[in-house]
Amino acid sequence: MALAVETAAAPQQAPRRMRAAAWWLAGGVAALLVASVALRVWHLGNLPGVNGDEAWSGVQAARLVQGEPIAWRTPSGNPVNVFFLLPLAALHWLFPPSFTLLRSVAVVSGLAALAANWLLCRKAYDERTALVSTIVLAVLPINVAYSRFAWDASQSLLATVLVLYLPLIHYRRTERRETWPVAAMIALAAAIVVHPTNVFAAPLVVVPIAYMRRQELGQACRRIRVAARSWSLLGLAAVATAGAYLVWFLLNHAAGRPGPQEPLLAFMQNYVRLFSGATVYTYLAGVDAAAGADAALAWLPLACNLVLAGFLVVAVAGLAARLHGASDWRDVCLLAGWFVMLAGFFIVAGPRAIAPHFERYGICLVAPGALVLARGIAYWVEAKRARWRVAAAVLLVAAWLFPVTFYLGYFAFIEGTGGCSHRAFRTAAVEPKQAAYEHVLQQRSGPARIVADDWWTYWPLAYLASMTDDVRVVCREPLPGVATETDQPPPGEDLETWYVTFAPTAGGGEAAAKLENRPVDVPRAVIDDYAGRPLLRVDGPEKSGGLP
Repeated sequence: MALAVETAAAPQQAPRRMRAAAWWLAGGVAALLVASVALRVWHLGNLPGVNGDEAWSGVQAARLVQGEPIAWRTPSGNPVNVFFLLPLAALHWLFPPSFTLLRSVAVVSGLAALAANWLLCRKAYDERTALVSTIVLAVLPINVAYSRFAWDASQSLLATVLVLYLPLIHYRRTERRETWPVAAMIALAAAIVVHPTNVFAAPLVVVPIAYMRRQELGQACRRIRVAARSWSLLGLAAVATAGAYLVWFLLNHAAGRPGPQEPLLAFMQNYVRLFSGATVYTYLAGVDAAAGADAALAWLPLACNLVLAGFLVVAVAGLAARLHGASDWRDVCLLAGWFVMLAGFFIVAGPRAIAPHFERYGICLVAPGALVLARGIAYWVEAKRARWRVAAAVLLVAAWLFPVTFYLGYFAFIEGTGGCSHRAFRTAAVEPKQAAYEHVLQQRSGPARIVADDWWTYWPLAYLASMTDDVRVVCREPLPGVATETDQPPPGEDLETWYVTFAPTAGGGEAAAKLENRPVDVPRAVIDDYAGRPLLRVDGPEKSGGLP
């Protein structure tokens, strides 16, 4: 009888274990998403230091609120991203300038990209793919880092997510193949407004259109013989070009000269680094530039590449198995559009455009690459496969490596060293440019003029003072449309003059050297980074005039 009871109870225990496993997985996913959100908002106003490019956007937003003329082109010549500028101006209509407020639009855009991916991917594919792709986008270090920057490129992920899914949704939900996915074309135009490099996302729209209208295109070619001959000639030309390229490559390789594989190899390496986080830790934190005791995390970029390589192996195996059966036209269009996009970016921009310090130009490549990765990984966690819960648990644990390494290579490293990258990114518990500005406000005895050293100090200080009437910020270094130190103040204005420069040990230039020769009794302050290294110095006050 006891045996019978145990035998009858055993089948009831299996569903309980399955439900418990499902709850554990759901809890792990929820915790992972919460952690990814926390990484986007923690110490937002000071990690890393605010650079001049970010603050330039803040100044334009403040001027727009005050009814002053603004620059409708960025310093690099691109049209202003109105999708970033207008929300930022609305925030400054309600709140005073602050570095946290400046970066808040990027945070909201990054989180909106995750929500948009979840909603749209469910319609384009299924919930499992939507969940995996959302997790991938949530934990990728490049996405976390760029959700913390007031840059146009911080909205590229959201823009390309829309471009990626809208054509697939259109052709899945409608039988009217003659209609164009107008929404996708509008999304592509908006993405180009966000940042011009998003034009490389065009294949994500063109490839599904061409695939779904392939019969019409084929019929048109058969009707028009000239067109057919043209296609044949183009095909022959492509084959001949590829053959010549291959011969040239073999001859160069045989002769021992550098061949064309080097740029392609560099591009592939940089693309992997873009996803693994190695780019973020190299560029923004400066892990690779650390020396001595600060080099304790020098292994991190390589380790992140190895972790991503493991995910790539799993994803490639999953994609191969998925395509081995009945190929889904959505996967065909995704892979073809992604490949054409990568090829176009490589040919036009090259590997340098996604190397550290330039990777913002390649943010458009992240969303389609993440979806390709997710389609391969999702294959292993489909319910029809045996032990899919085990596979999901293993992948979930591995996914936690990304937020953990981000904390180590970004927050912990910068808080321990102050940052070893560009001096604009070096920081402290209070952002150094903000600390310098607050020092002037506390020590001044009346209206003040702040003379900034260069681009990297001028725009952050000008942003903080943008809604203050009795503080004027000028720049010692000539900048387009910016008042300089030698400009005469308005008649009757008697201003204390304060100088904010980078310390000589932080790359301070001629101004810093001249300030060293000032009398000892002249008020001054030195602002250190997290590691106690001098970063900025504040000198003053003097009556209006230049350096001695």
